Amino acid sequence: MSDSSTGSAGAIKAIDKQSVHQICSGQVVLSLATAVKELVENSIDAGATNVDVKLKDSGTELVEVSDNGKGVEEQNFEGLTLKHHTSKLRDFSDLTHVETFGFRGEALSSLCALSDLTVVTCHESAQIGARLLYDHDGRLTQRVPHPRQHGTTVTLQKLFSTLPVRHKEFQRNIKKSYCIISTGVRITCTNQMGQGKRSTVLCTSGSNSMRDNIGAVFGPKQLQSLIPFQQISPNESIKEDYGLSGVDVPKDFFIIDGFVSQADHGVGRSATDRQFFFINKRPCDPVKVSKLVNEVYHMYNRHQYPFVALNITVASDCVDVNVTPDKRQILLQEEKLLLATLKSSLIVMFETGVNKISLNHITPAITKLCRPIETSAGSEDREIGSVSEALPDDGPPKTSVNLAGLKAAFSNHQLDSPVSMQKKTVLLQFSLQELSKRIQRLQTQKTENNDQELKYRRFRAKINPGENQSAEDELKKEISKDMFKHMEIIGQFNLGFIITKLKSDLFIIDQHATDEKYNFEMLQQNTVLKGQRLIVPQSLHLPAISETVLMENLEIFRKNGFDFLIDEDAQVMQRVKLVSLPTSKNWTFGPSDIEELIFMLSDSPGIMCRPSRVRQMFASRACRKSVMVGTALNTSEMKKLVIHMGEIEQPWNCPHGRPTMRHLANLDMISHD
Repeated sequence: MSDSSTGSAGAIKAIDKQSVHQICSGQVVLSLATAVKELVENSIDAGATNVDVKLKDSGTELVEVSDNGKGVEEQNFEGLTLKHHTSKLRDFSDLTHVETFGFRGEALSSLCALSDLTVVTCHESAQIGARLLYDHDGRLTQRVPHPRQHGTTVTLQKLFSTLPVRHKEFQRNIKKSYCIISTGVRITCTNQMGQGKRSTVLCTSGSNSMRDNIGAVFGPKQLQSLIPFQQISPNESIKEDYGLSGVDVPKDFFIIDGFVSQADHGVGRSATDRQFFFINKRPCDPVKVSKLVNEVYHMYNRHQYPFVALNITVASDCVDVNVTPDKRQILLQEEKLLLATLKSSLIVMFETGVNKISLNHITPAITKLCRPIETSAGSEDREIGSVSEALPDDGPPKTSVNLAGLKAAFSNHQLDSPVSMQKKTVLLQFSLQELSKRIQRLQTQKTENNDQELKYRRFRAKINPGENQSAEDELKKEISKDMFKHMEIIGQFNLGFIITKLKSDLFIIDQHATDEKYNFEMLQQNTVLKGQRLIVPQSLHLPAISETVLMENLEIFRKNGFDFLIDEDAQVMQRVKLVSLPTSKNWTFGPSDIEELIFMLSDSPGIMCRPSRVRQMFASRACRKSVMVGTALNTSEMKKLVIHMGEIEQPWNCPHGRPTMRHLANLDMISHD
């Protein structure tokens, strides 16, 4: 190492303690969800049966967690928020038997570094409580008597204010941090925006049943789609897949319980947003377990993801929870056995549901089978055998070839007779140098031609159903909104397509599909559906989260024809009542459309959206009012349709999925060839 590296500018020095504290604390508490999780886990470790979480401005101003646990003893006031001070461990060997959520003594210390922390507590042996103030280093700065029932209240103000970048990111993502599940504890989370009323965001009843808690958080409709997990030992085939064949597998090493979505199409979800895994009731992110559950589910439902809530019980000395700062990553002994058990159990569960059909739902298409199936008048579930041998052959027609005819067609008798020719020797005069130059010129010309072709070929996808996605991606990349008004109208083809030219590129546009998409988007943006008032308001029994999403997006619901009676002082699941439903000729709507809107607004709050059935209605209307195939158009009418394409966000497909536009050819390449 050179001497220059040891100068004052590059000298290695110890980081000051305050900076170290902030750096390490930022690794322990990553988000609002982590902060709330740490405080709730402390409450549960203290034996609380009632935990109340209060947020102000979604947590940017204040986070307060109160419980009815044992409280903090006076002798522990000083060490409560100091780094690595805990009552749950004495030495490293205790880690193998830890059964509490917290054990490292880092959470409160880290929260002190990232916020203004206040604690109000009263131990079960004390007569009066105390209000404790701590600085960012976790030192007790003020202590005053404060009346309180047994338990603890921790208040965080200005969370992440000491980390400016994290504070901005926190303000953008706070909406994603409401989901806490715990059995045997009543958890309530409320939020107050500004000086407005306090609204309940999350509420569980304190039931010891995971099923009841799922219903409280996600509503009764979610429960209807779930099946209880049934643990089954892995068979020999699955054992072999995981290298367990011939191994003496311990019985009951893991005990798995919980709930999973049925594998029927339409029952699952479009994302993995409702998947919860616990080991010994500790929330965790087991990547391999999650991947396996989704892979098995996709064997039976390819296009959706399951709701999952599984708790894996295992001896505490067979699991290591001290892997990452947030304790979400966990190491397990006998992990292959766990995966094999999960796979075997899920396959049996899903196959049991897939192999049963309800006979009263058989469609008329079944009557096309070669042999009839006799059914009883009642509706019952029966297992049926394979019917593949009776299905008609819908494959492409097969072309037969007459080999005998081919043989006759190429008969040896039709070949010319061999002819003998005299060999001649001809002397040629040439220059090797000239030949070398000519080859070099040809190679250079070929390279230039290839470069020229690459320059022109911005559009490579063919007009073929198999290349629809590639063609659409190319159009999105190369065509901007303002380009449509610069397109030159060449003419109409076959009374159904418009041929346009942009610089050297020719495009073909489906006149009906493009007009249909424009009309559809205009209906989406501007239509306010009229509602039909109900004689009696209808209770929706929505869970707390759904009620909050609905109340925050009332204007979007009104534009869709739904109107509600809101009582913010009522109990959770009773705050929202439906008073008006949208109606339109033969279309009727109901609570299922409301739930779909709530789901969409949970992902994209405040953004105008429509239920799928409203979109279907608009698509039908747009189709009927659009220019039809077979209609002759003049130049101005064609120009109007093309300009409209530049006025909508996604002009590439009609509402029914048909492409609106494709690239035909590049004139420079044609002229070059």
